[in-house]
Amino acid sequence: MESGLIVAVASAVLAVVSVFLGTKYRKWLAKARLFAKLLDDIIAAAEDDKISEEEFQSIVATAKQVVNGSEASSE
Repeated sequence: MESGLIVAVASAVLAVVSVFLGTKYRKWLAKARLFAKLLDDIIAAAEDDKISEEEFQSIVATAKQVVNGSEASSE
């Protein structure tokens, strides 16, 4: 009976840890996607050696999202 209790407690702990780590992973993944979008915007703006006002505003908005960690659908 004691080994059953140990297994139940270990399972409960692992369930809580997996939920916590899953949440952290999803936040990290969203931030990585924003960072990739930021790099794409910078590369696209630099290709013609001129940065338009629209490109600059897009880069600044995406950079703010990366810093704040929020993902807004601006696409």
